Amino acid sequence: MNLLSTCPNGCKSSLCPSNIIVAEGELNECLSCGQLVSSCSKSYYERSNQKWNSEEGTWPSQKDYVRLMKRRTADIQNIAHLLSKEFSDIRILDIGSSNGSFVAIAKDLGLHAEGIDPSEKAVADGVKRGLKLHIGFLNDVAFPDNSFDAITLHEVIEHVSDPVSLLNECARILCPKGVLLIGTGNTDSWTRRIQKNKWDFFDMEKHGGHINFFSPTSLEILATRVGFSIVKVLTHSVKFYEKGDIPDTFYRIIKIFTELLNLPAKLLNKGHQMEVYLKVNK
Repeated sequence: MNLLSTCPNGCKSSLCPSNIIVAEGELNECLSCGQLVSSCSKSYYERSNQKWNSEEGTWPSQKDYVRLMKRRTADIQNIAHLLSKEFSDIRILDIGSSNGSFVAIAKDLGLHAEGIDPSEKAVADGVKRGLKLHIGFLNDVAFPDNSFDAITLHEVIEHVSDPVSLLNECARILCPKGVLLIGTGNTDSWTRRIQKNKWDFFDMEKHGGHINFFSPTSLEILATRVGFSIVKVLTHSVKFYEKGDIPDTFYRIIKIFTELLNLPAKLLNKGHQMEVYLKVNK
């Protein structure tokens, strides 16, 4: 039996086959919002998610940490601008924090930062690093109303079987006009259009638990349904092949070409990754 039998965005329309075949079967598509949805079973989904229950978590290497810090600092600057607040006045929660790399960056920048993640091993590692992390899913902690100025979901929402409930809870614990940042893959990207069923975000074995695939349009429909308004959409990155899929010489040539496409992709919201900034309407 499929884990998802109806549109997770709350649409009333049926899910229909999409003709996109991945390892766990054919993806389904909502006829209303265009959302692509995995046809995997609950047991397959739960098994694939186990890869994240480790002490290593998602903490990057030293080289990757520098690149991540640059990206996350830009995220925080955008959040502060939307809130019209100084870093030191912002209370922020990172959902799906793993062992807390984003929380560490936010804390170093002066924010009051917390994280939450269901991986006991990853959270334990983050606590050892001096970070304020909670074990469990968002509903498990029961934060008071209006607890945070901002919430981040970095590559989390594609793992969630009920994003409506998740965003409703985010809305409850956000302050009035609080900011929610959702980072996920973009099904409307040039990369997805070219790679088709080979698109990296579709690889559940690699990424563990990817079951929901959003476009800016389907995410806006979800957001509007639960009381958020999209205020900013940023996309970036174009890639047509993964390293190792083709000979190195051709990969390097194609990589140069795709780097030239990064700017137009960014301007047209056709990048492989997207960051969507939302404000809660309360």
